[in-house]
Amino acid sequence: MSIVVRPGGRLLFRVDPVPGESPRGYLCRTAQEHGYCSPIALAQIAGLGLSGRFDFDRDDATIKQLSYALRLEPEEWRSMCYHHVKGRNRFPQRSFRGGTISADDLNYGSPRLCPACLRERSIWWAVWDLGLVGVCPIHCCVLLNQCPACKRRVAWARPAVNKCRCGLDFRQLTAKPANPDLAAINAIVYHAAKSALAETAEMDVADFGFPPDLLRLKLGALLRFILFVGSIKEGGILRRKRRLFRATDLECAIATGLGAAALLRDWPRPFREVLRQMVPQSANPATLSFSDVFGNFYRPLFRLLPRPEFGFLHDVLEQFVIEDWRGLIRGQHRYFSAGVRRNSQWVTANEAERIVRTGGGKILDLVHQGQIEAMLLTARHEGTRTECWIRRESLNRWIAARDAELTRYMSRQEAKSVLGLTSCTIVRVAAAGAIHYTEGPEHNFPAGRFFFLREDVVRIKQGFEKHLAAAKEYSKPGEFITLRHAIKGYLGRDSALAAVIRAVLAGSLVPVGYMSRIRGITGYLFRSEDLRKYRPVPEVKARPETFLNFREAALVLGVPSYVVRGMVTQGLLAAAAGYRNGFSKLVPEEKVRRFAEHYVATSVLAKRFHLNSGSLSRHLKESGTALIAIPVPDGEKGHTFFLRKDVAARIELPSRSMLREEAQNRIKAAKKRWAEFRLAKESARVNPCAESGVKHR
Repeated sequence: MSIVVRPGGRLLFRVDPVPGESPRGYLCRTAQEHGYCSPIALAQIAGLGLSGRFDFDRDDATIKQLSYALRLEPEEWRSMCYHHVKGRNRFPQRSFRGGTISADDLNYGSPRLCPACLRERSIWWAVWDLGLVGVCPIHCCVLLNQCPACKRRVAWARPAVNKCRCGLDFRQLTAKPANPDLAAINAIVYHAAKSALAETAEMDVADFGFPPDLLRLKLGALLRFILFVGSIKEGGILRRKRRLFRATDLECAIATGLGAAALLRDWPRPFREVLRQMVPQSANPATLSFSDVFGNFYRPLFRLLPRPEFGFLHDVLEQFVIEDWRGLIRGQHRYFSAGVRRNSQWVTANEAERIVRTGGGKILDLVHQGQIEAMLLTARHEGTRTECWIRRESLNRWIAARDAELTRYMSRQEAKSVLGLTSCTIVRVAAAGAIHYTEGPEHNFPAGRFFFLREDVVRIKQGFEKHLAAAKEYSKPGEFITLRHAIKGYLGRDSALAAVIRAVLAGSLVPVGYMSRIRGITGYLFRSEDLRKYRPVPEVKARPETFLNFREAALVLGVPSYVVRGMVTQGLLAAAAGYRNGFSKLVPEEKVRRFAEHYVATSVLAKRFHLNSGSLSRHLKESGTALIAIPVPDGEKGHTFFLRKDVAARIELPSRSMLREEAQNRIKAAKKRWAEFRLAKESARVNPCAESGVKHR
C-alpha cells in the first residue's frame, strides 16, 4: 500500500537529531520512523521535487522548506548540513561540525558504513561522509560501501539506515579487519572531526610513533596533510605526478591512508628515507639540482601545507636538506628558511666571509693555500663568472682551529672589563708595547677588531693586585691621585701610561691605596709626585718632574685653578712650550714654588684668620697696601689679590668687628650718594633752568 504525501505539508511528529549524525543519515532515519520507503518522500513533502540528488542545503529557501517539513528550526537544520563557506580559499570550502574542510573531502556519491556500529546503534555518523575515512577505528574494520547481496553500491536513499535497497540488513554482515596503522590514522581523523565516537575511537597513537602535532591539527588541515603525505610513497619512490584523489573511491582512501601511515610511523625516519632514496648517490654535487629532484614535492608542500600549521613537516624537510643533501642550495630557494642556507653542506665564498668575519678576500686566499676545501664552478647562463663554493665541514674545522688559537687572546670588550680602561686607551697602551695584541685580519680573526694576549692582560691585573693596596678616602687630586685622574690630567693614554704600567709590574712604582668605586687598575692611588715623573712634556728639555699642571699649581698656591690660568695670562707664570691637545698645560714647578715663597693670596689670609675675603681686600687697598691683582678669566667679574708675605708679617690685620663696621659705613655712604643723586635728578625735572642760571636768560 502506497502512502500519499502532500507537497508543503509537515511530518506528524519530530525526530530529534543525534549529535554527530550525518544530515543524509538523519533524513533516512526520519523517513524510516514515519514509515516512508525512502527519504525522497521527505523532499516531496517539503515541495522540493522527487530527484534523488536534490541539494537540501542549497539556499535559505530550501533550508526553510525542509526544516519546516521536518519540524526543525532552520538554524538547527543548517548546523547539521555541510553548507558552502565563503572566503578566498584555494578550493571551495564546506562547513563540517563547526569547522571548515574542502568540498573535495566529502563523499556524497557512495556512502560507507560500519556493520558493527549499526548493531550498537542504528545511526549514520557524519564522520563516515569524509572521503578519507575508510576504516572504523572502534572495531578496527574496513567500512562497507557495497551490498554483498545485490552487488550494488550503498545508496543514501534507502528504506532504513541499516537496510539496503534490496532489503538486506547491514547489521548481519561482518566487515573485513583493517590494518592497525590505518585504524590509528582514522582514529586521529575521528578526534579532529569531534565525532561522537571519538572517545570510543581513542587509541594509543603514541605507540605507533606518529608525530604528536597531528592531534593538534584542525580537521581541514589534517585531511590535506594525510592526502599529501599518503600520495608521496608508492613502491618506495617519490611520484613524479600526484594521482587525483577521488572521495567516492574506498580503495583510494585506504591506499592513501596506508601510504600516510607508512611515512608517519616512527616519524620522521621513513620520511627521511624516502627523500634520501630520491637523491642520486653517484651524482656530482655541482650537477645536483634540488628543483629537478624534489620540484614536484616541495612546491606543493609550501603552497598547501604552510609552516604556521605544519612546522613539524617543514623542520624535517629542512633537516634533511642540511644533513643529507649533498648538492648546492642557491638563493632562489625562497621557500627555505635562512637556517637551511646557513647550515647546508656547501656555502658560497661571500657567505663564508660573513661567517668567519675576516673580510678582504681571506677565504679565497685560504682556498688557494689548501686550508679550506672548495669547489670552483662556472656560473650558469654566464660563461665568464666563476663561483666558489666552500664545503661547510671543512670551513667548520678551520673555524674550530682558529677559535682554539683565539682562546689565547681576549676581545677588546673583555680586556676593558678586566683592566677598567676605555676602548681607545687600551688600544693605545697596547700599541705603546705594554700588551701584545693583534688585529683581526693578521691571524684570520674577525676583521675590524682588536684581540689582546690574555696572558699579558692577566699579568697587568695581577701586577697591580699583588701590592695589596688598602682602600683610602679620596675626593680630588692632591697629595694623592688616582690613575684615572692622572690619565685625564697629564699622563695621556699611550706611552706615559704604558711606562706607569711597566713600572708597577717591575715594582719601581707602588700604589698607596685603592678606590673601590673606580673599576680596574684606574682606581689605584699613587703619590702625585711619583706619577709626575712619567708625565710626557713635548719639546721641553728640562726634567719632567719640574713641571706642574694648573690644578697642582693651584694647590701649591691655595687658590682655584682658574687663578693660575690668569697668572699665566698676566705673565706672572710661564707655561711650558709644545702643548698638544689631550694633555694638560704645564708650568715650571720652581717658579710656582718661588712665587709661593714670596706671595700669599688674600683669600688664604682671610681663611686663616676667619675673615671675609672681599672685606679684607678692600681694607688693604684703602689702607694703601701694595697688592697684585689677578683678573678672573673667562669673563667672570672680580679679581684675586696677592700680598707679599713680608708685608703681611708687618701689618696689623683688622678684626672682624672692624671689617663689619667699615662695611656698614660703606653701605651708608652708598645710600647717601644714591639719595643725593635721586634728589638732584628730581630737582632737575621740576626746574630745568635751576642749574643753567644766567646763561639760560
